[in-house]
Amino acid sequence: MGNPGGRFGPQALREALRGVFSWRLQNGRLADIDAGVIDLAAVEVADFGDVALSYHDTALTVEQTYAAVRRALEAGYTPLVAGGDHGITYPPVKALHDSITGKLGMIQLDAHCDLMDFSDRQGRFSGSSGMRRSVELDRFAPANLVQVGLRGYATVEQYEIGRQLGVQRITATQFATLGAQAAAEQALALAGDGTDAIYLTIDLDVINPGEAPGTGWPEPGGLRAQDVIDFVRAVAPRLAALDIAELNPVYDTPARTTALLAARLMLDFITTRVRMV
Repeated sequence: MGNPGGRFGPQALREALRGVFSWRLQNGRLADIDAGVIDLAAVEVADFGDVALSYHDTALTVEQTYAAVRRALEAGYTPLVAGGDHGITYPPVKALHDSITGKLGMIQLDAHCDLMDFSDRQGRFSGSSGMRRSVELDRFAPANLVQVGLRGYATVEQYEIGRQLGVQRITATQFATLGAQAAAEQALALAGDGTDAIYLTIDLDVINPGEAPGTGWPEPGGLRAQDVIDFVRAVAPRLAALDIAELNPVYDTPARTTALLAARLMLDFITTRVRMV
């Protein structure tokens, strides 16, 4: 199990994002240093609150999270989900899958595979099994799952099942060679091949822990924060939903470095999509 404290992540992200809006947003507008002035006056960002979870029943918790995301989708919102450990991903993915008629693809920014099927300690639904459960959905082919930033060591089970299923991988080493823009283009091509919607999940441990220490399972090495920012801005126009997982403020710096980075990534997703209109 990773570092405890992920349950405090959603509130830390909210506070960081609220701070950015309070400091920088004036009359519905703010300036992107790279892209110019952005008008957010017509954009509604609604906080649906925390999901009421049943900690005694993991399957029920999955259902409750699923129902909350379905409500947001049915109300016409683009889901932006915050965690929590990486167990948060499967319910929103299933909600998006069930809300469309076509096929689904996913880009996973992560240091780890998260393809575990079952363990005595974690069961079938956990932070280690979200991708495994997702690719079992009817209209989600494993070849449309693109894992970006994997590094270090994994169990043989998770390594091999990814190869057997045909999951696509852009390792941290390959990412460093490609660069953020080319990696984004490749990920979009693979996740979008024959699909009608693409989901993005960002596990903050994909980033070098020196830049983002506030996470559940830090992994040596990793992507630079700026590269992840550039990657998210490149893929955002093609995305139907986003989650940010493994924000753990207990292990963050006093300056809230990781929480601010998580808020920046969520804001980048919002502003990039606004510039599409």
